[in-house]
Amino acid sequence: MSRQNTVLALVRSQGKFLLVKHHGPEESAWWLPGGVVEPGETLLEALLREMLEETGLHITGQPYLAFVVELQRETGQGLQEAGFGFHFACEVSGQFQFADPDGLVQSAHWVDEAEVVPLLSAQIWYDCEPLRRWLSGEAGAGAVYTTRIK
Repeated sequence: MSRQNTVLALVRSQGKFLLVKHHGPEESAWWLPGGVVEPGETLLEALLREMLEETGLHITGQPYLAFVVELQRETGQGLQEAGFGFHFACEVSGQFQFADPDGLVQSAHWVDEAEVVPLLSAQIWYDCEPLRRWLSGEAGAGAVYTTRIK
């Protein structure tokens, strides 16, 4: 089984939070900007690339690691590591402009911070609890969580 690491951007500004809307198999879905870390890329390089591709926005300043989610998958051989989701808090500048090579992103939006967890909860694979803890200030920077996926 292959491991897949991802980077995800947590961008807040004036009570709003940045989300992207993806084409889904049956309907559109809300996601955090981000994606897969390509071979040979550092986490920061992947974060900068994904933000630019999915939103057209540039990351400014120094992003910091907000939290990490270790993804584990139940297999015939037992519980196996499937990868890590590295969530970075960052600031951005620029105008929305999409250059998503995968053609998944429909749009990017600033949504009220209170709407973020309910919108992302529609993704059955995404555990919103670490994000909820980070948004509320319950968890310090760099907290590590474990989530089981199918």
